[in-house]
Amino acid sequence: MKKIVLLALGGLLLAEASHSQNRVSGLVKEGIGHTTTAVGNANVHASVQKKTRKPLDAFPSTAGTKERTGNSTYDLQTNGSMQRRVLTSGNTVSACWTYSSEGQPTAASAFADRGTGYAHFDGTNWSPAPTARLEPGRTGFGSMVFDGNGNEVIVTHEGTGYTLPTSKKVAGSWTTNPLSLSASKQAIWPHVATSGNWMYVVAASQDSLTKSNGIRFGYFFSRSNDNGATWIDNMIPMPLIDSVGHYRGGGNSYAVSANGSNVAVLFGDLGTDLTLLSSTDNGATWSKKVIWDWPLNNYDFAGASMTDTNADNIPDTLFSNDGSQSMAMDAAGQVHIAFPLVRVYKSGANTGYNFFYTTSLLYYNSIGDSLQVVDNIFELQHDCDDDGIFGIGQNYTGTAANDPDAIYNSIGLITQPSISIVNGAPQKILIAYTAIMDGDTTIDDGVHLFWAGTANFEGQNYRDVFVAVSPDNGASWNPFSVNISKTSHFEEAFVSTPELVTGADFNVLYQGDIEPGTIMQNDDIYDDVYKNMYIVQKIPVSQLLTLSLDSTAPCGQFDLALGIKHVVNGDDGIIGVYPNPVQHLVNLSMKFVNTSSKVDIQILNLSGNQLQSRTLNQVNEATTSFDTKNLPAGFYIIKVTTEEGTIIRRFLKE
Repeated sequence: MKKIVLLALGGLLLAEASHSQNRVSGLVKEGIGHTTTAVGNANVHASVQKKTRKPLDAFPSTAGTKERTGNSTYDLQTNGSMQRRVLTSGNTVSACWTYSSEGQPTAASAFADRGTGYAHFDGTNWSPAPTARLEPGRTGFGSMVFDGNGNEVIVTHEGTGYTLPTSKKVAGSWTTNPLSLSASKQAIWPHVATSGNWMYVVAASQDSLTKSNGIRFGYFFSRSNDNGATWIDNMIPMPLIDSVGHYRGGGNSYAVSANGSNVAVLFGDLGTDLTLLSSTDNGATWSKKVIWDWPLNNYDFAGASMTDTNADNIPDTLFSNDGSQSMAMDAAGQVHIAFPLVRVYKSGANTGYNFFYTTSLLYYNSIGDSLQVVDNIFELQHDCDDDGIFGIGQNYTGTAANDPDAIYNSIGLITQPSISIVNGAPQKILIAYTAIMDGDTTIDDGVHLFWAGTANFEGQNYRDVFVAVSPDNGASWNPFSVNISKTSHFEEAFVSTPELVTGADFNVLYQGDIEPGTIMQNDDIYDDVYKNMYIVQKIPVSQLLTLSLDSTAPCGQFDLALGIKHVVNGDDGIIGVYPNPVQHLVNLSMKFVNTSSKVDIQILNLSGNQLQSRTLNQVNEATTSFDTKNLPAGFYIIKVTTEEGTIIRRFLKE
């Protein structure tokens, strides 16, 4: 990955040509380093007829192991920044998510049983998938932390009494009680951090007209030094945050972190400053730093004003954070921040706005007070089919609800980062995030049967989960982000990781689905068999350090059409190509649930020309090798075909 200073990136992107996206068949192919403008028009579509699909039996990956910890029919996990929903202690892991089992849901469903789904790994086995919420009443959007006694605590919200129901696990048993915070501010969407007995809560108001320091949907802050039993500050307006940089707040547009007596709060959304507040005295006093400046103060994206910075009555295209930022604090009190950057403009003619497909992932730390570009979706390593262009589906528009795409309340093609710290000398920084894949779109071709859509829904880009790696405390970043999920025609989003990685493994929680988007926002297609899955992937940190040096790390997806083995307690399957890169012999390993009567294997060049082939009969588990010493250096394809379907792998000949 090229490391580009921020000013150089800005100059590059501002010089790029942009145009309105056309809704046509096939992929909208964009040159690497070019952008597309998506106009925010609503898309009218017909009801969708379901089709018969093969069972989803595998989550293949070359990175670590995966565990399906549970399901949910409620699929909106955040409105912006993800709360911490993974805790690790020794070799144990806990994960949670907003859960519901309501049948045949729609965006208008009540989800009366909504609450927290919880799973735990005791060092040997995962707990059974939850069949009910933890709380006695309807809740959602939990934030999970350890209290000062080492107990797991999950703080959620409910939309009637605004009491922030809080579940605590003591000696293996859960109890739920409301935090003793003022309900008058109608607090919801809590983000929580703890350090010893100190607990810090940042929340927004349910009432959009409620203001805090002039901010609609204002921010409120609370702190306690006795694990939330009593409060020193009880839902006070967040200090130093006002309407100069933030017209409005809203759900999940913030993050909070603490270590020792240090506490930090990060605020930002589309069309606002990305603002960091820091305290060294447990939140008694604060200092303010603008990490990314939005040049239009008190700007209302829902209003009629154009993005005009120089008063020439011409809308300007501006860089903005997308509202899904993440923050972690190390033992020295230094903060580490990850946030996506997008470009937007608003003509002022109506309440809609346009955004550009340009998306970068940026990193900031308070050590050097500097910004780095960690990833850019249009860098060459994301060109997975090596055709020099990045494939964006014709129905990926990034517009509002009821459009057939996946914006997750964040418009970045790279979005929803979760940043983690790995102790050691030197300290390491990991950023997990979700990003769309080159050319991996919904398509009704009779082969990729995991998608249930019609032509109206074709051309939605699927997302994979990536991890960016810094081996030296954020001073530099390894060349390539690692695609850890690597699933073709399968959607992975809503990424959450532990703030501190204390063991040898990095545990990443994310939501998996057969359809991009959510029921709540994008009219996602619900299927009772393929309920939204909550997957915890465990990857050794040492493996991430190695994989992030591999030029094929962002690509190499597994097509799920073979439907190989269900993952239970770390069993992973099942089509492997190694070594990669290769010098002489390339090996192909296969393991199928059902014996395949015939397996056809082809070595192809990128033009699709067959170079070598082989047929194996009656295969359940097998390994075969191909001699590549006479092949020119470059990328090649291994195509495996059975009676179940076809799967493709890619390898590099050195």
